Amino acid sequence: MLPDASHRAIDALLVRRGGLATRQELLRVAPRSIVDNHVESGRLRRVFPHVYTARGNPAAGDRRLRAALMCVGGDVVLSHTTALAVHGAVDGDGPVHVTIAQERRHAGAPTLRVHRRSRFGEDDRQLVRGLPVTTLADSLVAAWPLLTPAVRRPTTVDAVRRTGVDPDLLVRALARRPNVGGHRQLAETIGLIADGVQSELEAMGVLSVFRHRSLPRSVGQFAVRCPDGVTRRLDRAWEDAMLAVELDGAAFHTSPQQRREDLARDAVLAALGWLVLRFTYAEVLRDPEAVRAKVLAVYQVRVRQLRAS
Repeated sequence: MLPDASHRAIDALLVRRGGLATRQELLRVAPRSIVDNHVESGRLRRVFPHVYTARGNPAAGDRRLRAALMCVGGDVVLSHTTALAVHGAVDGDGPVHVTIAQERRHAGAPTLRVHRRSRFGEDDRQLVRGLPVTTLADSLVAAWPLLTPAVRRPTTVDAVRRTGVDPDLLVRALARRPNVGGHRQLAETIGLIADGVQSELEAMGVLSVFRHRSLPRSVGQFAVRCPDGVTRRLDRAWEDAMLAVELDGAAFHTSPQQRREDLARDAVLAALGWLVLRFTYAEVLRDPEAVRAKVLAVYQVRVRQLRAS
């Protein structure tokens, strides 16, 4: 094949393949000498071992992820923090993580981490933007030890709140990975989510205040159907005392408009007999003992009042 024809064949292949081609594919349309010359001259740039893109056509974003899948080939899915990034739960920086079946062998690279698992069925994957990824529940569990301790719980809680993933799916995903790093903390986080926790503030409040042995058991995200037809959810609720606690984050509850909305919400609940206590992020962190004491005191008064009436 003449050099010009080989160049055109390589360019056409890259167009057909969305800007990416494996070395095997390149050798099918051009002689080895031409392909090697393209690589040495920089006309072809390696993305991952044996996967190339054209100069000036950077493999970033989804194209980089497709390059990783092409590098590994066969039955492969994006997983761990890479899958979380595709699901929109974290940023997509760092190495690309993929998972293959246990019986397969494939070497990784500094920017490509290859994981293996024994059970790997259709229920363990889905397509997002046309990319095969592990499910969000499985991705959250697998990625847990790869995330920094400070962001593990907030990332998991936020992802579940945003997507509505059933906590039972997290329980099952964790059961499939009994040796995952940080198992105890992850199990605790899943338990908090199952208890209705929807933010890091609520998680800290539940752990430091509402699960304390000095307080009666409460329910998270308790649903109250109001006369205006709206179902309002309470951060924590003691139904026997008609007592609710709302946790106010500084970013959302300091504006005059938000304050008016909070007061209107509390008034609707009060009309139904609910008493709402509000605490700030700072109060829960700075003095959980004082928060517990106030909640307990009000709870005891409310129970006596309701029994008397």
